Amino acid sequence: MAVGAESGVVNFYSEQQGMSSNKTPLKSIMNLKTSAEDLKFNHDGQIMAMLTKREKHGLKLLHVPTQTVFSNWPTSKTPLKYVWSVDFSPESKYIAIGNDKGKCLLYQLGHYHDT
Repeated sequence: MAVGAESGVVNFYSEQQGMSSNKTPLKSIMNLKTSAEDLKFNHDGQIMAMLTKREKHGLKLLHVPTQTVFSNWPTSKTPLKYVWSVDFSPESKYIAIGNDKGKCLLYQLGHYHDT
């Protein structure tokens, strides 16, 4: 489970913690500079996409098992612009990214391509 904050911090929690009110995050992810506005998990929970609409290229992907943000994508040359929406295809072969220019960018996820 993950919860995004106005500050851009995304707190990642274990599902085993239940619904207690005094949860301590397993990890606090601080890769977004402005409000974390949308979080999406892929079909098997291995990848979480985090986005903010308030900064250019405001998308980060987290490898959930290692709680590590992918540093190799997106790059500064990936033409994301201001990201408004994100989602994964049913088997996670693709990630679709909608931006402020009205474009839907579709990227193939190599790890899931042959599954």
